[in-house]
Amino acid sequence: MTVSRLPSRGTSPWLVLAIVSLPVFIGALDLTIISAVLPEVIVSLRLPVKEYLDQASWAVNGYLLAYALSMTFTGRLSDLIGRRPIYIGCLLIFIGGSYLVTAYDSELLNSLIARFFNSVLGERPPRLEERHLYLVITGRVVQALGAGAMVPITLALVGDIFPPEDRAKPLGVVGAVDTVGWVLGHLYGGVMVRFFGLHGDKIVDFFDGLNLHIGTPSWETLFILNIPLSLIALVGAWWALRNVSRPHDTGRFDWLGTLLISLALIGLNLGLGASPESAATATSFDELQTAATSYTTLFLLGALIAFLLFLFVESRIGHPLINLKLFRQRNFSSASATNLLVGYCLAVGLVSAPLLVNIRAESPTSSDIQQAAYVAGVLLSGLTIPMALAAIPGGWLSDRLGYRVPTAVGMGLATLGFTLAGLTWEGDTSYWIMGAQMALIGVGLGLTISPISTAVLNDAREEERGSASALVLILRLVGMTLAVSSLTVFSLERVDQLVADYEPEIVTETGTDPETGEIIDASIDANFEAAVQTIGELQLIGAAVSFVGMLFALLLRGGQHEALQRQQAERRVFPDAARGDPPG
Repeated sequence: MTVSRLPSRGTSPWLVLAIVSLPVFIGALDLTIISAVLPEVIVSLRLPVKEYLDQASWAVNGYLLAYALSMTFTGRLSDLIGRRPIYIGCLLIFIGGSYLVTAYDSELLNSLIARFFNSVLGERPPRLEERHLYLVITGRVVQALGAGAMVPITLALVGDIFPPEDRAKPLGVVGAVDTVGWVLGHLYGGVMVRFFGLHGDKIVDFFDGLNLHIGTPSWETLFILNIPLSLIALVGAWWALRNVSRPHDTGRFDWLGTLLISLALIGLNLGLGASPESAATATSFDELQTAATSYTTLFLLGALIAFLLFLFVESRIGHPLINLKLFRQRNFSSASATNLLVGYCLAVGLVSAPLLVNIRAESPTSSDIQQAAYVAGVLLSGLTIPMALAAIPGGWLSDRLGYRVPTAVGMGLATLGFTLAGLTWEGDTSYWIMGAQMALIGVGLGLTISPISTAVLNDAREEERGSASALVLILRLVGMTLAVSSLTVFSLERVDQLVADYEPEIVTETGTDPETGEIIDASIDANFEAAVQTIGELQLIGAAVSFVGMLFALLLRGGQHEALQRQQAERRVFPDAARGDPPG
């Protein structure tokens, strides 16, 4: 084993972190950037929106799935080959994917697709517009393979360039950057495309005045902008990582384990039919169940078999993708369990607020659907922006108080916020009250990001930092996916049960809308009341899960000081390793 060197004295670790965090931000931004403009993408490709919206949604869901899959193995690759070459390679993949999204009308690529269908599949190729859509989706998947990989590598880099006692704050920064990116993706995509629509001609005229001829900006421009920004980051990363590029481990790469965990994640996502991204914009409980198919059981069974085989393989090979023995360590297992529950709670918040706002908009007492979408976006920002901001003081508290206090306090605040929401949210609850409670939940969840990441990273050995960092992110995503699926099943059954309980009492009752004078059917009232009550119960589920997470957090012990003591003890045992030389 070899040990990476810290940056030279002339290079600040914080400068290195700032440089490598830029692509992390751009990749996270692209996670949600296309959601706001997906119908416009379909229209620009000359396809009917209603017929192709489900297929086009893979531009969103495919990105999320590939984003998670790339995390599973690239962290480990960086342990074996080195942070610098893997990071640079992933950034190049992201740049290539960004270009591919905008090159959907390439004659060469479209002819290759046609030849593939004719020669390999023996089928008639899809029409040109459909090929364009498939190339956009393919470009998005390629983007995600690069973007998702950079996040665990960046977390592992924190372990390389910061000593154990100073890792909490930079890990909080990385968590904040990643969260802010996907939080702003919706807003950035929608605002920019609207700006291009209003001022596109003026932008073209401006560049014409500089003797630069460009096409009218559109949604494609968002991905074109990725390329120069990423190239700047590429040059910066090449320079900044020059002293942290040596391999950490001389072991082998676990191809079988990578294949099995990838199959498990794919089966889980397809089987549950749950997308945390699409759930955040759902307008009804039915819309949460976006991808349920007749193959659900088959996918889930396949995921379970692949996961069990993964555990069997990892427990018996010499160089596993994830060292399962790490879970024997109290901090590692407690932090991992808490992190899974944090993902679950985050999904509860992402789902519940937009649902209540949109259900209000579809009730007989409201008609402004666009206003509801705006309010839902603001409420979600009330959850996610405080979450991102709280990640930084979470690192500061972890530095001074250890892992347990900020994590337990954070989960306690989330428990309080969910409980208040579950007890107070009604059909006419003020949005100010809802926003304050969402902010409380966001602050609570945000406080946990840094201490959880630090506990996992400091418990892992030098040669396991990449895979351990990936595990932090994967567990959070799995928690979100499990939450959306389980909450969907619960909500659909619960609403039907409540409506059945309401109807015998009010089926013959009618009322009049005080604003419009229209007659309100009693069954609509029952559905509305049942939906509101179910959303309140979702919040109480979030409170229960947060409380369990707080119990796991209380099992954490120590903090940076203990990690430093352990590292110093290792140096006394292996003094050569401290100088970067292999022992023996």
